[in-house]
Amino acid sequence: MLAAVSISPLMFVAASGGYWPMQFLAIYALLPALAVWVGIGIAAPLIGWQRLSRAMLTGVMGGIIGTAALEIVRLIGFRVFHTMPGSMPELIGVLMTNRFMYGPDLYSNMLGWADHFFNGVGFVTIYVLVFGRTRWRLAIPYALGIATIFMISPATTSTGIGYFGLASGIGFMITVYLAHIAFATGFGNVVSRSPALPETLWHYHLAHSQGTEVDEELARTQSPQTR
Repeated sequence: MLAAVSISPLMFVAASGGYWPMQFLAIYALLPALAVWVGIGIAAPLIGWQRLSRAMLTGVMGGIIGTAALEIVRLIGFRVFHTMPGSMPELIGVLMTNRFMYGPDLYSNMLGWADHFFNGVGFVTIYVLVFGRTRWRLAIPYALGIATIFMISPATTSTGIGYFGLASGIGFMITVYLAHIAFATGFGNVVSRSPALPETLWHYHLAHSQGTEVDEELARTQSPQTR
């Protein structure tokens, strides 16, 4: 699951770095990842993986709400203050459909926005699987870390706006950070209010493994009469 939901967040960075074309990644990486994600989502409740099923549902809800909050801030920066060089979902869409020389159309915009929201779902699902249910404030450093990695990655350095987007003005950096704080506030509240995430998956399996080791050690140290 972690591998599947990581594809969308990494795809634009990989394409910006010139490793593979975005259209190639969309077909041969994103679509298989979506198939795995949907397959696990269908199979999990059927085979008793209730904890994973609930984590996925929380990831979807948190990702949609968080991305919507992020987009409100980003659109204000883009449309009102002109701090963004372009629309990220529209750019992703034209790259996925190989329409960079022609500009966006309805189909490319639909794909770009769908990938943008799946990107948010991916980040939140990763957060839920790793950290479980936390106070909403703890989502902020996670989101700021995502923003910082984005602004020093090929997504900015190879597109002419430089590290932290400073080549296009400090407004870019301010907008990106504020947008990710809004993202964290949105999904952080969803995760913190989820009644179905009492602990992380890692904690559950680690505790189970430690409990098994303790039982085995007790069995070895017991005398034959006690056994």
